Amino acid sequence: MIKTNFKITNLDCEACIKLSTMALKKLPSVQTVKINLESGATEVESNQELEWEDIKTALVEVDKIAEK
Repeated sequence: MIKTNFKITNLDCEACIKLSTMALKKLPSVQTVKINLESGATEVESNQELEWEDIKTALVEVDKIAEK
């Protein structure tokens, strides 16, 4: 399992977490997504390495911003 860690900067509520989680789980090989509402810290576990551009694009589609 490969872990990818980053921050989502504009989380306001639990609905934001749900939308972000659903968007990230649509990426190929993603198994689990953990997001902390207060800090925006995000951990994604996947079976293969994820491309940073794919992560950013998935989150932009739900109006969220990812930072390394």
